[in-house]
Amino acid sequence: MPTSLRFRLLALFAAVSAWVLVAVGGIVRVTESGLGCPDWPLCEGRAVPAGGQREALIEFSHRATAAVVTVLVVVVAAWAWRRYRLRRDILVPALIAVALVPLQAVLGAIVVWLELPAWIVGVHFVVGMLFLAATVLAAAAAWRPRRPAATRGFARLAWATAGVGLLLVVAGAAVVVAEADHACGEEWPTCNGALVAGGSDAALQVVHRSLAYLVAALALALVVFAWRGSGPRLAAVLPPAAIAGQMGIGVAMVLAGEESGAHATLAALHVAGAGVVWASLVALAALAGSAAREG
Repeated sequence: MPTSLRFRLLALFAAVSAWVLVAVGGIVRVTESGLGCPDWPLCEGRAVPAGGQREALIEFSHRATAAVVTVLVVVVAAWAWRRYRLRRDILVPALIAVALVPLQAVLGAIVVWLELPAWIVGVHFVVGMLFLAATVLAAAAAWRPRRPAATRGFARLAWATAGVGLLLVVAGAAVVVAEADHACGEEWPTCNGALVAGGSDAALQVVHRSLAYLVAALALALVVFAWRGSGPRLAAVLPPAAIAGQMGIGVAMVLAGEESGAHATLAALHVAGAGVVWASLVALAALAGSAAREG
């Protein structure tokens, strides 16, 4: 069943808004504004913070963005349930996105109530990326072409690449939880003068880098196969472009050092870039997988 243009645009807007939520969450982290609103669901006992404190405004902007995104995903799911119930490729991820909303809210509340426990912050980030993936899957299904655009082999490789991308997201969250961002010093591609040296935190950083290299190699392979006619060409170009930008930001962050004035900006861009990379991988896998199953 084909979808209407209005529904496709709404699903796309919901996915983009979910990415904005990830990006704003990155700003909250790098500015250390997680406790800008020391209570939940209110902020300093009010619906809107009264003062002009920077941390409170940043944290409140994150909550406000979450509220807008929640409305969007609920509307997408309700529309899909009413009009496209037979399109399970749309309905299932749309319902999953709605189901993840209360989980994220509870995790966000726990983060505030327990005053930013690192491991809960990490779980909150990973669940947020899964939420982003659900919105992207629904949007990609709504926009996918009717005619098959990928071979089964391309679809399998695209889903495998997305799976490695999820491992990369988890590893990145682990680096943040362990505060291992600069465990390798201001060095790249080496780590403390060697392939890996400096203990478990440095090893974790190297694992994160290695997964990034693997995702980049797989994404480039997908581009080659797509341009040989095995998959959607335009969609295949987006992940390696996003990965190149993300790796550039990561390298710049390492070389600049933790004390650099640009560190906070680069760290926020790195979180936002992670969302772009993850979303592009999921979108490609969804487009390729759906098309291949129909073929």
